[in-house]
Amino acid sequence: MPHRGSFAGEKKIEGELGRRHFKSLSPREKLLTAYRHLEDLRQLNGGYVASPYKGENGGDRYNVFWLRDIMYATYANEYVGAYDKMIESYRLILRLFQKYRHKMTAGARKRRYLGSCAGEVIHARVHPVTLEEITHEWGHHQLDIFGLFLYKTGDLIKKGHRVIGTDEAETLILLRDIVLYLTTVRWHSDPDFGVWEEGPEVHSSSIGSVLAGLTMWHDDGYYHHKYSHRIDLHSYLPVPEEVIEAGRSAIGSILPSESAARPYDMAQLSLIWPYNIVTEAQAKDILKNIEENLVRGNGVIRYPGDLYYNANPREPLNNEAQWPLGFAWLAVVYSKLALKSIRQGGMFAAPADFMEKARGYLERLEGVMTEDGRVPELYSGGNTNWNAPLAWAQSFYVVAHQSFSHAVEMSGKKV
Repeated sequence: MPHRGSFAGEKKIEGELGRRHFKSLSPREKLLTAYRHLEDLRQLNGGYVASPYKGENGGDRYNVFWLRDIMYATYANEYVGAYDKMIESYRLILRLFQKYRHKMTAGARKRRYLGSCAGEVIHARVHPVTLEEITHEWGHHQLDIFGLFLYKTGDLIKKGHRVIGTDEAETLILLRDIVLYLTTVRWHSDPDFGVWEEGPEVHSSSIGSVLAGLTMWHDDGYYHHKYSHRIDLHSYLPVPEEVIEAGRSAIGSILPSESAARPYDMAQLSLIWPYNIVTEAQAKDILKNIEENLVRGNGVIRYPGDLYYNANPREPLNNEAQWPLGFAWLAVVYSKLALKSIRQGGMFAAPADFMEKARGYLERLEGVMTEDGRVPELYSGGNTNWNAPLAWAQSFYVVAHQSFSHAVEMSGKKV
């Protein structure tokens, strides 16, 4: 449950907080500090640059928009009660889809795998002001971007928020174009470049993301337990039952692996949160694989042999970059599992066990954040890179903090 308190009136203490070590702050002060760093990345149009890094020291600049990063970065706003900011961010994504709608129309005509940066693919990265595409150098065919968008817009609408805006008819046509695009490019069986923009392969995290988004709008009762009142999304965006069945069959055939080349991957945590699209047994397998094989001292590696910022590319195994984001993600997952166990009882561990896991990962995350409370993208060879904070990692800290606090509160009420 998002924290409903406001940060209004607390600006006066920001200077004082900035002079103290993050780990010495109270929980409320940590939340305020972390959220302030995230807000520093927010732009006037509602988007978030991926990090403040402008490429001064060589390498790729990150002070630009990634569609996925924006949608995850704004998640923190829901957990501090700032729904207006979250809705503004998702309306920006809507603008981007409208701007490049012709690509979806062209892609829907192909009915085949679209390649890395073909003219039928909406690019994952754009300029933060002009919203023009930046690069053609790597794989842009990333299905999870559409899945995340459909899932969260549907979720917000079911919670009573008007995400679509004033031009409802035009937006609904766009949403139907997205569904047509996903259906015709065979999202459940054809390869894409996944969350990490690498491939092409068929990824369980990509299939799960799209399955979650389509399931939300298919509206067959799968997610109904999350909402206090009924809003029938299926009347706005009809999603055929056979599409859902194909997705469920496809993901079941791949799990617990991420892909043919990767038996496990940090991106699979999305199947548990935010999507909750896997069974309890599948979630247990995913967590076991990640915790036993990917967790390291400064974070979670994305997958074995990952070459991105690898400390020794000639011997990539055991030298992979370690992402603090993974600690945040695991803390959120275990807090959500604790809440589910408190409410429903059972699952595969007691609420106290989940709570202890969540607490441990949150503490490990805070231990690798910067002294002023920023979450770096990664550690390589014991050092961080220039991307601090990484927007969606900073957001996940806020979500982890609030999710754990709520689980503690609910646990106390239960006792």
